[in-house]
Amino acid sequence: MCAAVLVNGCAKAPLVGKGTLHVTLVATADCNNCGKASGYPLTYRVLQVTDPSAINGASLTQLWDKEEKILGPALLKKAEAVINPGQTRELPLERQKGATAMIIVGSFCKTKATCWYYVQQLDNSGTVKLTAGPNCFSASK
Repeated sequence: MCAAVLVNGCAKAPLVGKGTLHVTLVATADCNNCGKASGYPLTYRVLQVTDPSAINGASLTQLWDKEEKILGPALLKKAEAVINPGQTRELPLERQKGATAMIIVGSFCKTKATCWYYVQQLDNSGTVKLTAGPNCFSASK
């Protein structure tokens, strides 16, 4: 059984090398807490795109399960995984040809502003580490 569910199935071997993207997500104990005292599992997606600008101004409800419609031909690949509160998850992905950015989108039950997603330009780095809190992503070191 795979720890992460990917759109195209389970990875057979760890991905390493220049063409690999690395997403590390650290979920706080109150991650995705829906306004309750404890957290809930968070489904998140990593979208590889040629242009991330189409997400500007979109809400989570407008984007979730409509990525192909909202992002159009800019969307090259979509991968999905779930993280539980208090857990750390690493998700290595093969970089798609033409991808200039990856967008990490969290299906938070209650969101705050636009921090339900995070854009990582791939000219800077193919590695991103985020913390998933009660209703938001934040960059971590």
